[in-house]
Amino acid sequence: MKGRSKMITIVVSILSVGFVGCLITWGVMAFLGRSQSLSVKSIENPSGDIYLIHLTKPKDMAWEAGSFAKFALPEVKESGQASRWLTIASNSDESEILILTHNSGSLYKETLTNLPAGTKVEMSWMDSHLPISDGGEPLVCFASDVGIAAMRPIVKDWISKRSIVLNHLDKGVTVFDKELSKMANHEESFSYETSTTISQSQNKPTEAVKQYGNKAIYLLSGQPDDLETMKGFLEDKGIDTKQVKTDSFTGLK
Repeated sequence: MKGRSKMITIVVSILSVGFVGCLITWGVMAFLGRSQSLSVKSIENPSGDIYLIHLTKPKDMAWEAGSFAKFALPEVKESGQASRWLTIASNSDESEILILTHNSGSLYKETLTNLPAGTKVEMSWMDSHLPISDGGEPLVCFASDVGIAAMRPIVKDWISKRSIVLNHLDKGVTVFDKELSKMANHEESFSYETSTTISQSQNKPTEAVKQYGNKAIYLLSGQPDDLETMKGFLEDKGIDTKQVKTDSFTGLK
């Protein structure tokens, strides 16, 4: 009887843990999909078709540096144009949610970049392709174009805590250049440079590969063609694909 009673207790415990696990999983999914209403604080147009969207941050809301989320515009009713996945260019300890984007001329981007202050947008389904554990490994980062939006919060989150190398193939997107350059001038463990060609972008990573090899984490963010080129470059240098994380900006529409 004791053995049978013990077995029943074990089974009940397992079922309870499974049930709790399901509840936790459901809770996480519910949180991730839950819509948050944000207000437009202001919109900047620093140059050309580049826009910085400043949005209010919900109280006590936190996210991982380099995350992206779905942003829906209530005013846009057309199917396929009402929402887009956009990277959050700020981190949790800042007072706002910042979006860096091109205005490609699509209905969504035209609407987004011309929203009046106070307009509501809906944000949901936050996620990240560039998660970083607190293991202390060096970060070797490459961003092309508006892909710098993912790298800015990562640098701000990890600067002085580990070595960081960042190259930006800017393509005229220089909105964060002064800020990142200033950070690099004040922190020896952070190296930042911009480049005008993909081959020039490989100079710093070449040095980093020689120094760190597969002990570093390689983060790539930006336009798909540039990321594929950089991934191929790293593979040719002997970097294990497990050490490379990418966040591909599949289009500017």
